[in-house]
Amino acid sequence: MRFIFDTDESFSFETLRAVGYTVYGGADIGEVITTAERITPMDWESWYREWRGLADRIAAIADECAAGGHAVSAAGAYLRASNYYRTAEFFLRDDPRNDPRVADTSARAIETFRSAAHIQGRWERVRIPYEGILLEGYYLNVSGDDPGPTLLAHGGFDSTVEEMFYAVGEAAGRYGWNCLIFEGPGQGSALRVEHLPFRYDWEAVVTPVLDFALTLRGVDADRVALVGMSMGGYLAPRAAAFEHRLAACIAYDGIFTLSPGLPPGPEADDPDSTKRVAAMDAMLAERTKLPSSPRWALSSALWVFDVANARELLDEVDKYDLTDVAAQIRCPTLVCDAEHDQFFRGQPAALYEALRCPKTFLAFTAAEGAGEHCHEGALTLFHQRMFDWLDDTVRA
Repeated sequence: MRFIFDTDESFSFETLRAVGYTVYGGADIGEVITTAERITPMDWESWYREWRGLADRIAAIADECAAGGHAVSAAGAYLRASNYYRTAEFFLRDDPRNDPRVADTSARAIETFRSAAHIQGRWERVRIPYEGILLEGYYLNVSGDDPGPTLLAHGGFDSTVEEMFYAVGEAAGRYGWNCLIFEGPGQGSALRVEHLPFRYDWEAVVTPVLDFALTLRGVDADRVALVGMSMGGYLAPRAAAFEHRLAACIAYDGIFTLSPGLPPGPEADDPDSTKRVAAMDAMLAERTKLPSSPRWALSSALWVFDVANARELLDEVDKYDLTDVAAQIRCPTLVCDAEHDQFFRGQPAALYEALRCPKTFLAFTAAEGAGEHCHEGALTLFHQRMFDWLDDTVRA
């Protein structure tokens, strides 16, 4: 599915991603379309300028509404502004360590989200102890003092904890689930503020998060599930292979091994070959001349994995492989698949085949509008299927 940008697959997908959060208050359709129409395909500065302009305008509306005592209007505008700031920052990847707009725009996404959360009074900001620092998270308690089913939710390669509100968190509350959304190394503030790159052994993140979750009011220790979005479709199953207190795991969408999703892709012979290293080094050197999708993927990878060249990148990415651990997962596991996933096609099926636990495979199709990566643009359908599965598997 190409949305607005016929000649730029990445701009198209990210615009669909932004507008898809309309259902949970993260966007307004007209705002997204009119902004996208002013953007030049493959022009990252144009992307930043237009989305940042929209975000600033909606944030100003939110401030004005808040000052006037219009709480509902202010909260709604703050939520939209937060998603627009996240979207504006997305393609600032040529030099993210030194581009001041990265820190500034990300901070605005966080500030506006927290302003909305404060007004609404439903989501509580929490800070989770992890190896000498505090990871950012938000907790929604819908069961009160009674022990209730609880969903732990994190993102993937480019997610922030604030985005997880729209992607999973708000839906969890509507379905009667407590929800703790959080971010780990390589994500959000853990990357931008604490400068922590990704780690393949994600159980080292989930275990302290689960320890913390079990101290929260309303969490039933026997009914805690974990969902990982996008690259989280590797991270969450990896954690579940070692953290056996989880009652269920959702790979949204499933990833068995990360390497094939990295440019120049599986068609470049053996991922460990000298040929692929040379091809990737050449791409890295000239990446600003590439189309948006591979340019973004390679530039982001250098940052989130904290590597300097192709050999280091491939060595790091090769660690993200469930071949030797998938069979250790014990809890019921849901593997989701998107028909037209442009990043990890075939990976959900490979993960599903490797599982030896109770397992379910859910295929989402283009015909039902859900065939894009992580079913962007069809979140209500995804949430219906995921939470129905969770209710049948964990909550009963």
